[in-house]
Amino acid sequence: MDIFIGRQPILDRNENVVAYELLYRNSSVNKYEGLDHDSATIDVMVNSFTGIGIREVGDRKKCFINFTENLLLNRVPTYISPEYIVVEILENVNLSDEILTVCMELKSKGYIIALDDVAVNRDMSALLPFIDIIKIDYLAMSKKDIKDMIKKYKGEVTFLAEKIENRDEFEEAKRLGFTYFQGYFFSKPVILQGRDIAPIPTNYLLLLEKLNSTDPDVNEISDLIQHDLSLSYKLLKVMNSGTYIFKSKVTSIKQAVVLLGLYEIKKLIMILMMSSMKKKENQTELVKMSLTRAAFFESTARVFGLHKNQMYMFGMFSLIDTILNKNMKDIIDDLPITKELAKALVGKNEKYNRALAIVQSIERGDWDGVQTLCRDFSITDAELILFFQASTLSTDKLVQADQESEVH
Repeated sequence: MDIFIGRQPILDRNENVVAYELLYRNSSVNKYEGLDHDSATIDVMVNSFTGIGIREVGDRKKCFINFTENLLLNRVPTYISPEYIVVEILENVNLSDEILTVCMELKSKGYIIALDDVAVNRDMSALLPFIDIIKIDYLAMSKKDIKDMIKKYKGEVTFLAEKIENRDEFEEAKRLGFTYFQGYFFSKPVILQGRDIAPIPTNYLLLLEKLNSTDPDVNEISDLIQHDLSLSYKLLKVMNSGTYIFKSKVTSIKQAVVLLGLYEIKKLIMILMMSSMKKKENQTELVKMSLTRAAFFESTARVFGLHKNQMYMFGMFSLIDTILNKNMKDIIDDLPITKELAKALVGKNEKYNRALAIVQSIERGDWDGVQTLCRDFSITDAELILFFQASTLSTDKLVQADQESEVH
């Protein structure tokens, strides 16, 4: 399914881009279109960090993301490293004691906090110790009020002028004391577009249940993730996005779970689940084929003389270029997989190529082709077909259970 993000640059006094504000978009139409603010923010987070990719979205700069009162109280900003985001508190957030506590926590964790669309009469005294940037709508406030506010808080916070629309306004805003600037004078929001993979929502619920148990089983949790194409892809992509720094390459789901930790895994699952609740697109057959291939290759790995974990991953990701409508070479750059698996996915490993040719022949019903390809292996075509049928049945049960849960 297509995913979209609006991105508008934030510049300094020398007109250098220092950050971006990320904006919710649900199509290539460059405007906000009717979604509640909670869901809009969740979509922006998921599409940026597990969809398009934070390197492409942020260009190694911090990204301003709007957060509602509800999302702040639920500590949703902590789902993303402070290295990558600026927490922008919307103007309608009630600065209650609970919100102040959240801001204090965020500040202690290293997050930069911005207050959006500050009005001239807003009392910010309680929040002042925790905020770093005040954003002002340059067209909505008088120049006298702007000057008075900057003078009052000079040295305590940095000011950002929004809705700068021409050179004269930019130069005037600089004279008034603004440090950062944003608006159509520099750039209208640019729409970034990518593709996402439809998840299996019931896996999220099951994973959260396992993660919340008194004694979580890492092997069980890893296995659940491994059997979900969407989760597997997103987890490995996040692990390789630069959000987390590890000494060595992460090449398996279990390794990712162990290195990231169950708490971080839980946060990732929660944010993906919130995003998936309103999304559904007909990728079911492609996902089913991927899961079936993964199960088939895992059960027949010894036949092809290959490691079953590598074969499982090979099957899982063998159709991901079709699902995401991207070149496989570009996709594997974002996945911390072994060199062997990377070569296999782009067709440069003969053993994997022969295994893929067999499963493709089975999928097409080319029984003569299956029989011919089997001659180099110590197994009959009938036995391989039985393995494939068993893999198909297990995948069908998984998908059917998910669909039945949605009905009920």
